Amino acid sequence: MPNSDPDVLLFFPPQTEARLFPYLSLPYLTGYLRRAGRTVCQADLNLELFHELLASGPLRRAQDRHLRRSDVDMRNWYRAAMAETACRFLPELRGQVLAKNGAGVLGADRAVRLANQAVEVVLEGSFLTRTWPSLRTLDEQVRQTAAMPVEALDEPTATLRRLVECALANRRPRVIGLSVAFFSQIAPALLITAWARALAPDARIWLGGQQVMLRQDDLVAMASVGAWVDALCVTAGEEPLTRALEALDGSAQESEVPGIRRPGADAVAAPRPVRTTFRDAAPPDFDDLAVRSYVAEDFQLAVVSCVGCYWGRCVFCSYGNRSLPQGAYQQGTPGQIADAVEHTVREHGADFVAIVDENTNLRLVTQAMREVRRRGVRVTFSTRNRLESVLLDPDFCRELAALGCVLMSVGYETNAQRLLDRMDKGVRAADYQAIIDNVVGAGINLRLSVMGGLFDETAAEAEESRRFLRSNEDKIGIDVLQLMVAEPGTLLANNAEGHGVELDRTGPLAANPELNYLGGRHGYPLSVPGGPEREESLRRLIDTFEGVRPQGNDALPPHLRRHRSQGDLVRRARLRPWVRPVPPGLAAALVDPDTGSLLLADLVWQQVFALPRADVGVEEDGTVLTARTESGSARLRRLAAADAAVAIPSHDLVPGSRR
Repeated sequence: MPNSDPDVLLFFPPQTEARLFPYLSLPYLTGYLRRAGRTVCQADLNLELFHELLASGPLRRAQDRHLRRSDVDMRNWYRAAMAETACRFLPELRGQVLAKNGAGVLGADRAVRLANQAVEVVLEGSFLTRTWPSLRTLDEQVRQTAAMPVEALDEPTATLRRLVECALANRRPRVIGLSVAFFSQIAPALLITAWARALAPDARIWLGGQQVMLRQDDLVAMASVGAWVDALCVTAGEEPLTRALEALDGSAQESEVPGIRRPGADAVAAPRPVRTTFRDAAPPDFDDLAVRSYVAEDFQLAVVSCVGCYWGRCVFCSYGNRSLPQGAYQQGTPGQIADAVEHTVREHGADFVAIVDENTNLRLVTQAMREVRRRGVRVTFSTRNRLESVLLDPDFCRELAALGCVLMSVGYETNAQRLLDRMDKGVRAADYQAIIDNVVGAGINLRLSVMGGLFDETAAEAEESRRFLRSNEDKIGIDVLQLMVAEPGTLLANNAEGHGVELDRTGPLAANPELNYLGGRHGYPLSVPGGPEREESLRRLIDTFEGVRPQGNDALPPHLRRHRSQGDLVRRARLRPWVRPVPPGLAAALVDPDTGSLLLADLVWQQVFALPRADVGVEEDGTVLTARTESGSARLRRLAAADAAVAIPSHDLVPGSRR
């Protein structure tokens, strides 16, 4: 970002996995404000921190940290090996992330996986990746960390502080805004506000985004918010920021700024209503952002077609439930959406655009993409939606595909209609199979987000849903599995008794630490009289994870993918360079030492393979395996099918010493 004194400096803080493309809150705010003549700088600190940590110094220090431990076990060895392997492939990893250049022998898919996993090793134990039992604990720890000198901070947190200092060097914005979309961003965002307050004491500091809208009552009462934050923006930020700048200009009163709550004496005051709608939005402006350096296999950008969800009634949905009041749901016109897509493609050269609504109106987007095609723009796109009844029409699905739809992400909870009705999902389980067949038959990849822990779901209902997923595993992918969470602001949380659930509003927060990044969604612990305990619901969901092999998953390990030729028995194979033998001392703690098994750790696909030494020998250089038996040949074939080794053709066999 060029040095200047902008009207607004916008930050997207760590820590979240949202690194496939720019999160849209900043680009849409930037586009609106710049169109109004305001100067704006935007910085994706979540991505910039990733770039800084995907470097030799942090990786080597993470490796040393794990090896220096007095109790080096399999866990620590594995993380050290991950960091060391990432260092070995660092030019390829950075080349893929920063320039999308194919990543050499790794290839784009392996490079992205290894880069993500290696950075998580660096982040392990950092303040930025702590999970929080309550906002009260979070508040206390943020204030303690903010008071620490930089030399006392862990490396990722100190790096983030340096990034904030660089963003504010020789720059004095009038307003600093942070968009907090995920729970895992709250603590880092508050830490940034503390540093920003010290670095730019005259700036107004605002927090906004999904988490602020959900948790405004809790946040406005927190000591850290009171100390460092001037306003919580609890609506879309375009009009509030515009009016705040007018107040700073002297052409409006600060008391007239809509859509905000101020910590302090008037914290309980209801915000003034905003008058602008989504149809006043400008196309997203991605300038200042390193759009080609996001952590993806290829270059992609995103747009939205609406604010909220036109259905909005699913009782667990914190985003959709805010759409229920009159006027809360807003959607663009076909022409406006086409403008956003065309601008994104022509300005930045993207050939894939994700439409990242909470629930896309498929008929609306179809009209918009027809207009895009009429303008001579060719682009592929994805949607996010329910298993809508409109998808029962195969001709409609084929038109979506013809217009460029290549991916559809949908929520899946259950095949039990009584549970779908209880959560007011508004779809029919009886339609699911026809919809899946139509979507996949049209050539659109279908990815599911699976939710468990549904009210008083029975074991038989859970098994029927698992059977349905298993019967369709050749047609679907699964992006995430999670247990239902009662987030604040949902119909479920606002009327727990009416929905037959009991909530604990006094104890630790509930989340999905076993399944989701940094716990995923956070809400109130939930129980259902007569229903399964959380442990049982979690076990059922893990059974689904282990029992369903969705062939549409990019992240599915190669040996679990179908339609792979088994080929001939393999007599000799060379390990892939990202596969490391586990040291014998650690291996002995994991397998029966009498078997003498060789353990191999695949650091890309996160698999561990055990090969009995009676069946497989290792040549002197440690990278070539030789079959000693027919069983060993079959094992090497499976190892090659798992992308952990490459078969050496028989005509390349040369004598070699074996041990």
